[in-house]
Amino acid sequence: MKETEKKCYYLGQLYPIHIRIEDDISSKKIEFDGERFILEIAMPQDDAIEQLLKQFYTRSLTKLLNKRLKFYQSLMKVKYKGFSIETHPQRWGSCNNAKHLTFHWQLAMFQPEVIDYVIVHELCHTVHLNHDRSFWRLVGKYCPNYKQIMPILGTEKTRT
Repeated sequence: MKETEKKCYYLGQLYPIHIRIEDDISSKKIEFDGERFILEIAMPQDDAIEQLLKQFYTRSLTKLLNKRLKFYQSLMKVKYKGFSIETHPQRWGSCNNAKHLTFHWQLAMFQPEVIDYVIVHELCHTVHLNHDRSFWRLVGKYCPNYKQIMPILGTEKTRT
């Protein structure tokens, strides 16, 4: 196994990436053992590594979102129709008129409380489709520290 100098974030922690170069491997593989990422690939190219990490993040985030959405849906007494994980050029999440939620796969890199904020934010859109005062009050009710979390995501609150 070859350790690279590459590292990546997962749930707010920075982990090393170990690469196993396998000549006979036909499919790429990624594992996380709690301390590091282990990638089995034929050639350690950056695009192959990024593709495997994206697949891992998407699978991991799907499991986490299933649990956290159920928790917050019950707590907030709101309903959503479903969710998907996508690549938004400039959004961490969205909620449409049909109450379908989308989340950016890179959320898996952030601490769980940051992910929870995005979940709460999008679930609040099932009640308020805009960012008016009522929306932000609802966000604050379930995520009181949202103003401290928003800069982590590079977002700004547009109203108080």
